[in-house]
Amino acid sequence: FGSSAPSFSFFLCRPSASEFLPLPRMAEAASLLEKYSGSAGSGETLTSAEFHEGILKFKPEWEKYDATKGQAGHLRLIEASVPALKNKMILQGDVQILKAALDALVIPEDKPVQWILTLLYDMLREDSSCFGVFEEALKQQVSFYKPLMAVLERQQVNQYIADKAAWLLTALIGNIPRFFSEQDVKAVVAALQRASPVCTELGVLEAIVNILKADAFRVAIWTMPGVSERITSVSAQQATPPYLYKCIFALWMLSFEAEGAIYFKEELVIQKIRDVLTASRVEKVVRLSLTVLRNFLTHKVFAEHVVELGLLEVVQQLEFEKWRDAELYDDIRDMAQQISAQVQEMSNFDRYERELKEGQLRWGFIHSSKFWSENVLKFEQNDFRALKMLASLLHSEDTTTLAVACHDIGEFVSMHPLGKKMISSLAVKERVMELMGSVSPTHREVRREALLCCQKIMLNKWQDMDNIPK
Repeated sequence: FGSSAPSFSFFLCRPSASEFLPLPRMAEAASLLEKYSGSAGSGETLTSAEFHEGILKFKPEWEKYDATKGQAGHLRLIEASVPALKNKMILQGDVQILKAALDALVIPEDKPVQWILTLLYDMLREDSSCFGVFEEALKQQVSFYKPLMAVLERQQVNQYIADKAAWLLTALIGNIPRFFSEQDVKAVVAALQRASPVCTELGVLEAIVNILKADAFRVAIWTMPGVSERITSVSAQQATPPYLYKCIFALWMLSFEAEGAIYFKEELVIQKIRDVLTASRVEKVVRLSLTVLRNFLTHKVFAEHVVELGLLEVVQQLEFEKWRDAELYDDIRDMAQQISAQVQEMSNFDRYERELKEGQLRWGFIHSSKFWSENVLKFEQNDFRALKMLASLLHSEDTTTLAVACHDIGEFVSMHPLGKKMISSLAVKERVMELMGSVSPTHREVRREALLCCQKIMLNKWQDMDNIPK
């Protein structure tokens, strides 16, 4: 992340974690990145290997194009089929070669433009140190923004060309962001998401993910219309593995931000991860999803949703699947232990009391039978203060609060030794019966919970009369 990171492209190369992970907590992810090296990127998933090979075999005749005939000698020095290191050394020797390559992007024919973009793309993917060549060119006022944006702003352009131009520009933004302004970056995102996009859906997603690697722009880009929706609306059941992986990868980067630094719809994000862990059996997707969960567990609001949405059961179920990587079982067990610890922490009575004081109840773990069986006797504290607050919420205007309050009172009656008598002393039964008879169309859930509560109140149960509080 940030300007100190020469590369975040680890799919076809294996840079050390320190090369692109300046945030302290991200060092722990080095082994994770190592496991993902070799995964396919956008170019290889969008086209066949044969098509890619055909581009590499193409021999551009630079003299025949107006844009390059004066620089043909420079352009003949680089070759698409040679190792990245060789092209790196050539480009380091003369910045005019790289400038000539950018000038070639205006050629009206597709093949020479595809050749240039593929050469630059493959070079950066093969050897992340090649970003240094581009950084030196930027220092010498070579503009990458204008020629690559010109490609993305064309009314009609070959999708392969558009995807490669988008990836190249956003990879530079993500790895050497200090040469780009926030206005530049927002313009790129707007071009990627225009009404008639020139890039493929995966191409757009990968470009956005590249930009999110730059911590300087992460907040601004995440809040732009369509960006967070593109990532959080992915269908875990229907999306292809590369697309799904990229969405989780975006969340992974965001998960390292300080709590509260970025606006999230926390419940939606955790629900999406839950869907992915339920539906996907692609190992790299599952592994990265578990890592995202681990990072988000340090955020209070996210941790609450992890517990309340039942991620513990989902993660535990993964251990019964067959995985090729034996270490994944350790990851699953470790994640289950961490979530279990959160379950224990969040099932405490103090959290329940905080929700009562806020005056708004929502379905979740602290309204489960397990919580009540472990905490029902704590309601005796402070002269049954929590029970009295709960009874007062039966007059709330919020329908969910009413439904949850009825449910909880029913749990108290069923589980506390003096439940029925205490409820009677608070005149709760009458209000519950009123709610049971409500004719409001929005009170369907309220009527159901009130009926169940009434049944528990009316149920004959042995009571120890001598222990009734005076």
